[in-house]
Amino acid sequence: MEVVYVSRRKYGVDEKETLEFVDRAVLPHVELLPIGADLYQFFKLYVVEFGLRPSNALHAATIRKYGLDAIASEDRDFDEAGMKRIWL
Repeated sequence: MEVVYVSRRKYGVDEKETLEFVDRAVLPHVELLPIGADLYQFFKLYVVEFGLRPSNALHAATIRKYGLDAIASEDRDFDEAGMKRIWL
């Protein structure tokens, strides 16, 4: 979600081109994690305590639930939530 949004909005790259890149160069090297209702407690925390937008709160909640170290994002909102960002 983040890659498609940023590539279109910030860099003017067509969604189809971005998704083809993700299919070819990203998906073979990552694991997509399931999300569900159990993320809601963390989601709510990031919306209320850190003021994250819902889409960012969902990402942050997923990171917290799975004990991940960082997020690949250009969005500085994650800094405010104490998350390490990796810029791609």
